Amino acid sequence: MMVVERQAETPTEAQRRALKAVVNLIRLVEPLIVDLWRSHELTLAQVQCLRILSIQPEQAGELAKKLSMSSTSLTRVLERLESRGLIERTVDLHDRRRVWVQLTESGRTTVGSLTSWYQSPLFQAIRAMSVDETDELTRVLEQFVKAVQALDSLDGAESAPSLSGELR
Repeated sequence: MMVVERQAETPTEAQRRALKAVVNLIRLVEPLIVDLWRSHELTLAQVQCLRILSIQPEQAGELAKKLSMSSTSLTRVLERLESRGLIERTVDLHDRRRVWVQLTESGRTTVGSLTSWYQSPLFQAIRAMSVDETDELTRVLEQFVKAVQALDSLDGAESAPSLSGELR
């Protein structure tokens, strides 16, 4: 495996400001994540999974893609949700390699009670933005996430603590 060596360059002022903005965003989101754990004992990845499944049942492979996580990480998330009775997995009758995942009634009730994000100052700030500002914020954040994920997957096992799995 080829290890990508990063040079220790002095960051530019713009890079420092960008990193500070990301850290400040994390500081704003962190209390919401803690509240989510305290109120529902769910991780952010589990909530994302439940929200996707609230729209329609999904094949496990498609669900992993939508969550940007490996099948191994998804399996761990699904095992935890299934053990709590929030989802059920069934093998496709026509293709036994496919596994379908869907919410249970308890899962639907749980998703319905997950409203704190829409009442948060984060969402209120998004709501106050113009459509163009919201589109630009979304575009930049999605681009940033993809770049971090690409670098994280390049580093592999040799990197510092990974961002993969449930933190996505």
